[in-house]
Amino acid sequence: MKKLFVLLLVTGLSLQAMAQLNFKKGKPDDDNYRYLDDYLALKEYIDRDKYPNFKLGVGTDVQNFIKTNSRVQWLVSLNFDETVAGNEMKMSSCVDGNGNMNFTTVKSYVNTATKKGLYVYGHTLAWHSQQPKSWLLKLLNGCTTKQEMHDTLVYAMDKWIKGMMNACAGKVKAWDLVNEAISGGGNDGSGNYTLQHSSAYSPSGNPDATWDVGGENFYWQDYMGDLDYVRQACRLARKYGPEDIKLFINDYNLEGTWDLTTKNGITASNKLWSLINWIKKWEKDGVTKIDGIGTQMHISFYKNATAQSNLKNAITAMFKAMVKSGKLVRVSELDMGYKDANGKDVQVSQMTETQHKDMAKFYEWIIKQYLAIVPPAQQWGICQWCATDNNTNGGWRANTPVGIWDANFYRKHVYAGFVRGLNGGEPTPTAIQAPETNQTTAKPQTVYSLSGQRLTATSPNELPAGIYIIGGRKVVVK
Repeated sequence: MKKLFVLLLVTGLSLQAMAQLNFKKGKPDDDNYRYLDDYLALKEYIDRDKYPNFKLGVGTDVQNFIKTNSRVQWLVSLNFDETVAGNEMKMSSCVDGNGNMNFTTVKSYVNTATKKGLYVYGHTLAWHSQQPKSWLLKLLNGCTTKQEMHDTLVYAMDKWIKGMMNACAGKVKAWDLVNEAISGGGNDGSGNYTLQHSSAYSPSGNPDATWDVGGENFYWQDYMGDLDYVRQACRLARKYGPEDIKLFINDYNLEGTWDLTTKNGITASNKLWSLINWIKKWEKDGVTKIDGIGTQMHISFYKNATAQSNLKNAITAMFKAMVKSGKLVRVSELDMGYKDANGKDVQVSQMTETQHKDMAKFYEWIIKQYLAIVPPAQQWGICQWCATDNNTNGGWRANTPVGIWDANFYRKHVYAGFVRGLNGGEPTPTAIQAPETNQTTAKPQTVYSLSGQRLTATSPNELPAGIYIIGGRKVVVK
């Protein structure tokens, strides 16, 4: 008869590696967090029968993820379905100022993630920021007409997208095709916002002008046009990518409360309505096909009740409008700070237990809203942009409690908020029971090999003898 034993030490794993698994626990030496110790990994709470397409993703520190048995690698592979590179798949990370392309890190990341049973979501193909601007401007040097500029950049875009798709070898099935295209202002003639452009851009201006002024930004649409730069990117992604590739338009402030506009009985941000309208424009050629919309949702919990209510109403309306578009719906870069009653950001070190729990309840509400409003056929999933808090004075949302784990990789109350949102309420942690207890689970349990491969079993009798990860714990089956 096979028996299960919880391992205190696993052959092949160093004591250092064991110590890195503190992400399975709440804050040490604090009884307020002990309830978190018994929770399963986050993705174990997703009802796969009810939401078969839903993926729980996370923005990933690639350099640490690709290190063998790193804490980041374990945390991501055990808790999430999908991983997204923070920077390593952006153009400037792969293409230098002379147009030389290096996809070594991309290949390592994609191969490591897929071996761990993770989906990789590509971020991003066409963006105005983090571009190899010097190379692109060199290519344009000497072009005398707008057509020459356009054709030259089609060549550059072709080289870039082909190189990236070849590096991914068909393993990356979904991409942010275009990132942050909508300006959030202006009027395209139909009441929708215009696209972003450089400050010196003039559609009817001198074709020899260097429209990009200062900084790292390079606006493809300045030279290729508002319609064709997206259409070309879409054409090339489908040409070089896998046959079943899915392409998204990703943008921020789609849940904005300051520019609400009512259409089709839904009062949502005009930036969202504008994005939906631009997708219709891009697809009007009958060839271009956009599969989904990604909403970033870099938000905050507001202690001010009115501000919080307005934000929740806008989020609900956003999901409804996205569903109405007929596109796949993805929360692409979710993270959250905390604003006090005066609208001031609360730093990580100043957060109270009550404030942490406020954030947990808000995450729970957001996840439940998504699952309730977005039909399963239109669900892609939710990607938490920050796994851990940022306690530094620099980087993304510095000194802000943006993580599910704290900076020391311990579970926060937000972890419980995610669990309640995914689970539909308070969880009842379960694990595979030994046969002699005469207990079995009603549903198959997700089990992982030590290499991160996902397995499924309703009883340990279905597992060969070996070492497994079950419910976030190392278990040996004999």
